[in-house]
Amino acid sequence: MCRVGVRIPYANEGRGRAVKKLLLVALAAIGGLLVYRQIQADRAEQDLWTEATDSVPAGSGV
Repeated sequence: MCRVGVRIPYANEGRGRAVKKLLLVALAAIGGLLVYRQIQADRAEQDLWTEATDSVPAGSGV
């Protein structure tokens, strides 16, 4: 005889851990992407400032 409401302890514990790990990996990937994009934006801004404040114009041959 099988009862419908009977729970097996720890049966879904492995699935819960897997979901938590997956969420952690996804959050780490999103965080890494945001950091990467910020670094790229900072580099682009630095390049722009370097070009704008350079005493010798680009392509002058000096």
